[in-house]
Amino acid sequence: MNVSASPYPTSIGIGAGLGAGVGALIGGITGALTATLSGALVGTLLGLALGLASGAIVGAVATRTAGSTGGVSIGAYTGMGVGALIGAICGVLAFGPAAQEPLIQQTAILDALSHGWFEAGVLGSFLVAVLGTAVGSVIGGRNLRPRG
Repeated sequence: MNVSASPYPTSIGIGAGLGAGVGALIGGITGALTATLSGALVGTLLGLALGLASGAIVGAVATRTAGSTGGVSIGAYTGMGVGALIGAICGVLAFGPAAQEPLIQQTAILDALSHGWFEAGVLGSFLVAVLGTAVGSVIGGRNLRPRG
């Protein structure tokens, strides 16, 4: 009898690691828009933390939806949807503290975080959807087993 190990622990670990890397990259680039070293560092650390958590969640959900037959596309679309949901929630939650920060209010792209809940949710949704798409496509492709 051939019993294979569950792909969830490995997919969650790879998703968390890849999410942390992509999240740190996206966060660092987004933080660099403030043109300050502290903005870039804070962005990198926030991206790392959010990427770690959202990458693990996307890895688990992509493994569930794509399974061993879904492939890259199912994983990418799953990651995009789950990432957008996580990002919208985090963006809405970030609105309060971001509205108090003058540096964010003066930065062209990041001022969306201080304009309102909707704008903050859309920005967060977009950024984490990019991360989720990358993680989901890797997990979906990794778990794909050839037919036949």
